[in-house]
Amino acid sequence: MQYIVLDLEWNQPINYQNRIYRLYGDRLVFEMIQIGAVRIDENLNILDSISIPIQPTCYTVIHPRIRSMTHLSTDTLSDAPYFEEAMEQFVSWCGEDYVLLTWGCDDVSVLQQNLDFFEIHPDLPTLYDIQPLFVKEFSLNNRMGLKSAMELMNIAPDDDRYFHNAQYDAYYTALVFTHLKNPQDVLSYPQKPKPLFHQEAAVKPRKGDLFESIEKGLESIQATSPYCTVCGKPCTLDGRYIPQSRDRLIGLAKCQKHGTMLVRVTFRTAPDGMYTMQVKTAKASRSNIAYIHTKQFQMQETPDQPSAEGGQSIPTATLDASLL
Repeated sequence: MQYIVLDLEWNQPINYQNRIYRLYGDRLVFEMIQIGAVRIDENLNILDSISIPIQPTCYTVIHPRIRSMTHLSTDTLSDAPYFEEAMEQFVSWCGEDYVLLTWGCDDVSVLQQNLDFFEIHPDLPTLYDIQPLFVKEFSLNNRMGLKSAMELMNIAPDDDRYFHNAQYDAYYTALVFTHLKNPQDVLSYPQKPKPLFHQEAAVKPRKGDLFESIEKGLESIQATSPYCTVCGKPCTLDGRYIPQSRDRLIGLAKCQKHGTMLVRVTFRTAPDGMYTMQVKTAKASRSNIAYIHTKQFQMQETPDQPSAEGGQSIPTATLDASLL
């Protein structure tokens, strides 16, 4: 049996409010743009490696941060194979009788989401995570990044192998793996992919979006129809906002497709006495929903409850008990 260490690089949307993300974001948060892998035999000898660039089809403009880290750009990927062909190359290169290893749990989740999105179902073996084995061997309290793990093991990076290149990161991961005391114990740490979604979307005030009061800001379209953090579509506000401090409020909004969102609204005072407003949304937890619904119920007993500024009432909406 051989070990194949896998590493991936992926692109992300330039803007989580743009048309492309609204089309694909609920099914594809990160689009793979490079597969890197290293083959290790049963005696822990590194045999060979592979790098397969991938031409993106959804998020075709490479995010500036991704471009800077990976040295991959729209131009350098213009002649690369598309995802389906890239996966065929990878599976063919892997051969038979092998297991897949990664560093951390992100790669397996991104890989699975891309496979599901492009409706490709190769016969891949179980993926195993080297990171928890490393944590156990060094009696660490928390997981550690690849670069820090190399430093701890006195493994120096090569000048011609830069980080955030899938092939080179796979090579460094292979070095860490082969230097462990009991690398075969990695088979005790199988990975399962996790659902991926954009954690938080912020709608910043556009140029000229100034409000004369917090009340006016809360009546604006940004506050009454905040965007879903997954699909980017407007949500329906569920109940009134709850003041948390002088200039911060929280509330709930409902996306028809992705459920309940936690909405955070923050105000700042502009030099001319007006207010700027920022609205952020994230997936709401059960505790978020229970807490806010409780506060909204309490505020129904005092419908003239002022906002954080005092004297400015907060808009209300009908509560949806089904969200509890």
